[in-house]
Amino acid sequence: MPNEILLTGGHVLDPAQDIDRTADVLISDNRLRAIGDALAVSPEANVLDVSGKVVCPGFIDVHVHAYGGIAFADPDSIGVNLGTTAMCDAGGAGAYSWDEFEALIVGQTRTDIYLWLLMGAAGIFGFQDAWKTVRSLIDVPINTLIDIVEANRETIVGLKMAGFAALGLGPMKMAKGTAEVLDLPLYMHIGDIFETPDRTYTAQTLDLLTRGDYVTHCFTPTPGNLLGTDGKLLPSALRARDRGVLFDVGFGSFNFGFDMAERVMAQGIVPSTISSDLQQVNITGPTFSLTHVMSAMMLLGMSLRDVIERVTINPARQLGLTHKMGSLATGLPADVTVIEVREGRFDFSDTAGLTRKGQHLIVPVWTIKGGEVIRPDREKAEQESNWSIESSLAYDSTPPGADSLDHEQRLFLARIADGFRRLERWEGVDLHWCFHRVRNETSIGLREAAEAVLHSFMTSRFTPPVGFFLATLERDFVLARLDEVSTAKTATVHN
Repeated sequence: MPNEILLTGGHVLDPAQDIDRTADVLISDNRLRAIGDALAVSPEANVLDVSGKVVCPGFIDVHVHAYGGIAFADPDSIGVNLGTTAMCDAGGAGAYSWDEFEALIVGQTRTDIYLWLLMGAAGIFGFQDAWKTVRSLIDVPINTLIDIVEANRETIVGLKMAGFAALGLGPMKMAKGTAEVLDLPLYMHIGDIFETPDRTYTAQTLDLLTRGDYVTHCFTPTPGNLLGTDGKLLPSALRARDRGVLFDVGFGSFNFGFDMAERVMAQGIVPSTISSDLQQVNITGPTFSLTHVMSAMMLLGMSLRDVIERVTINPARQLGLTHKMGSLATGLPADVTVIEVREGRFDFSDTAGLTRKGQHLIVPVWTIKGGEVIRPDREKAEQESNWSIESSLAYDSTPPGADSLDHEQRLFLARIADGFRRLERWEGVDLHWCFHRVRNETSIGLREAAEAVLHSFMTSRFTPPVGFFLATLERDFVLARLDEVSTAKTATVHN
């Protein structure tokens, strides 16, 4: 018998097919089979009564952090666990760290994860010193980057670049040129979150963008936003809109202001996608989730259909993924999000600390992905062990995950410790290449090698690029811990 799931009694809202009515949704063998009234199913079917709920295509979040220095230990905790069936990591990996991203993330989650490949070779491996100078981009190996993209177009949806004033306009031109060579969209961050520069380059950057490119953080209140000093929308923003440049919310920790959103939309820029930019602690506020950001956009005047469209068919079309997602069309994979729209008085805060009251709160009730029915759990997502790398670091004793390492992994740790001892500098690039050089000299797989190192230092499964992560720790501590873990396993094996 087919594996059947029937969602009955719910209000189906699928903007892609212009469906907005009460109906049943039938899933069979992980595919969408029918939308209709009183659909017949086998006695073995899993029937879910979703009366009073809204049944939608699986939500797509085009801006999250699932890998790298500001990501989560469990990417699914912000994905299928919160009603999102597909998401795009926004620059966690670059050309240097792509292979680690592929080994640790691709195919390892229930949520479909795509990547905006960063025009910064290491990817996002930390906040404080990143993007302060052009040199912080690290040496982007263009030939390698091109090879990576050509071999992985099913996962890489575009290039990401950060339009920070400290970098000037030159790197923006390089990023756009590279994206054109690869025939990929450029996903451009605007807004200076680290400092208040004397000069910004947002207007000039917008003039570089062409149809299909994205501007994320379109409502940022930080310097380098879409408004000029006169409070009016930058003419270059309107020109970009008219050329077909896309605008994305990217709420995040710094980049959403209610006042800014009202002013920008009133002057003609309305985002075509709503994204969360979930990154570690903002899961506890003010971002909370993609559905919370959608609710904030309803506070600003969007209808329920408007926000559903911006997390389903719009991103699916823009990213060329309509053959996989974005609607409840018959034959597509069964990615479904069931929500409840609560009415009342709810607090919403922007990233500047301003709070407003909204009348609607969208809450995920069920996620259906790969034939699995998942009940969202906010507590799972908000656990500190899921979002704080710092609290996960085990300084005083080896973490429990180290006990599970096998003999080959322990031998690798001994070899990598010897390699690190020979380094003259304790810097991310040097540690990165040493890690990969030693691994290439052994038969151990990349995932097993990376997990051997990361499990030796952290109690949760965070996935920063190994070399750049270790560079944030004291050299003596790293070497002592590697020795301790590798020796403990050897002793166990001999006994």
